[in-house]
Amino acid sequence: MRLTILIPALSVLLSSVTAFPSYAGLDKIDYSAFLEKAAKIKGGEELIKRGTPNNGNTGFEQRTLHALIDPASFKYNEKEQYVDLTSDEHKFIPPGANDIRGPCPGLNLLANHGYLNRNGVTNLYQAIDAISRVFGVELDLGLALSAYATVFNGNILDLTWSIGGPYQSQGLGKLTDILLGTPGGINAHNIYEGDASIVRQDYYQPGADHDNVLMHLPYFQDLLDLGNNDQTEGKDVYTAELMLQHKSNRWHQSVATNPLFFNSAFGGLVVTTAAERFVAEFAANNTADENGYNRLYLDEKNLLAFFSVERTAQGLKYTPGHEKLLPSWHRRPLGATFGLDDIVLTLLHAASIDPSLLSVGGNAGKVNTFTGVDVGNLTGGLYNVETLVKDPQALACYLYQIGIEQLVPTQINVLYKVTGQALDFVGKFLAAPWQKLATAGGNPCDSFNSNIAQQYSKYPGSKIERNGQTGVLSTLLDGLTGGLVRKRRRSVAK
Repeated sequence: MRLTILIPALSVLLSSVTAFPSYAGLDKIDYSAFLEKAAKIKGGEELIKRGTPNNGNTGFEQRTLHALIDPASFKYNEKEQYVDLTSDEHKFIPPGANDIRGPCPGLNLLANHGYLNRNGVTNLYQAIDAISRVFGVELDLGLALSAYATVFNGNILDLTWSIGGPYQSQGLGKLTDILLGTPGGINAHNIYEGDASIVRQDYYQPGADHDNVLMHLPYFQDLLDLGNNDQTEGKDVYTAELMLQHKSNRWHQSVATNPLFFNSAFGGLVVTTAAERFVAEFAANNTADENGYNRLYLDEKNLLAFFSVERTAQGLKYTPGHEKLLPSWHRRPLGATFGLDDIVLTLLHAASIDPSLLSVGGNAGKVNTFTGVDVGNLTGGLYNVETLVKDPQALACYLYQIGIEQLVPTQINVLYKVTGQALDFVGKFLAAPWQKLATAGGNPCDSFNSNIAQQYSKYPGSKIERNGQTGVLSTLLDGLTGGLVRKRRRSVAK
């Protein structure tokens, strides 16, 4: 009896909350550079010009993959590019016993330096501001990433989310606990976090014990080996090209070791593939070249600090959650932002190194059984793989359709009991930047019925795992249904 009264009351309460305003600033995003680059690629421009390895070189010494707004086109300005990393407010402080840290080294270090709340619980706006101020992330990308974390790993009522595991919402946001259970944070597998990451084991990988958060040092050593273990200070060893080659290596490694390997459109393509590029761009230091222009480089010294690793006489030592930036580190030029369009081009460059990296799909329950969804069937013949790798605008539309527009409402219906607020949030915060990019320059971005959620359900590794505690409403329903609701929420096909 109490349950039947509780649900309608909550529905009325949530629907009475003021609708989310649209996010200001997206109308100022300029995609002219993206459209110009797209035209060149469609005209046959080569994506990556890799050098020939010789004399101990890796073949990736010269960066040919640059952001659309190339940092090297700006004069280096030490004052403007300075980031406070040493004041009482922003000096490195390791996390305390109750502070949350998670799988993303960039978010961990932002909390360790006080640009995000040091307890590891941030919010939609703080996260956008922090990654813009420190890393130079453009508004559209910052909004897309933070909004996704808020709606699927956090709390849309107080706009908070955790950079790691579960947390308790405060104030008005506690209502979400009644509806959804404790927000799970970005540790939750197959929502934000995905397989074949840079240095972490897969959640379902045999022997990993569901540890998808802590670094697996052998994978980090593989990355150092790819850079020939070059310890030369100031040398640009870990270029974007090298990092994407590392992504290819990790992708095939996961397929060969994880029988439940799964690569989704968002967690797989956008997050784990883009993460390799994020390291090359955001962990990199910036200084002046011989002509006074900006020189971006990522040497081992800065890489180790970013991943909380140090070399010792006994070998590599990893200290979980102690990621940081060195005091000498400087950000990219203020005008050289890195945006959502750069993510699309990153995926094209990744596919030019290894076409597998543009595949959505998974293993069939045994290792080395990967099958990808057929792009032609998925899009009703509108696109095929050949189209996507030669047309950035087509790829932007494809990602928007299968990763956001057609999949997210299905996920909302599964994870939320009252969907109106969540769908309103998605439309104004998450879908908006993707749609703006997908339709830039008048691109029609024709819709297609992909049935992407049904496609995902074919893969046993596509289950969503939320590690948060069960909330009040779920507990009540669980008692009445013998656990069916809890099982449905904690393990569903994405």
